[in-house]
Amino acid sequence: MNKLITSLAARFPDLTEDDISLSVETIIDAMSARLISGGRIELRGFGTFSLNVQAIGTCRDRMLEASSDVLESPIVIFKPGQVIRATVNDAD
Repeated sequence: MNKLITSLAARFPDLTEDDISLSVETIIDAMSARLISGGRIELRGFGTFSLNVQAIGTCRDRMLEASSDVLESPIVIFKPGQVIRATVNDAD
């Protein structure tokens, strides 16, 4: 995050560090709210983010011979776009 703030500060010298930090936090908060509400985020060329909920299940501990319920848990899924995939594949 500090690297992003530093690069933005160099690119836009009129903005203060507090302005840039607030901007980045606002964007991240908006993206999080969109995912929580069940939406999907698409950044062209970068990829898409979506939220998937892992189902409820049971977990068994063989040593204790006991079982317990596993609650639903949200998982953020990221699918890279073509530009990111090509960049990563070319780096190998």
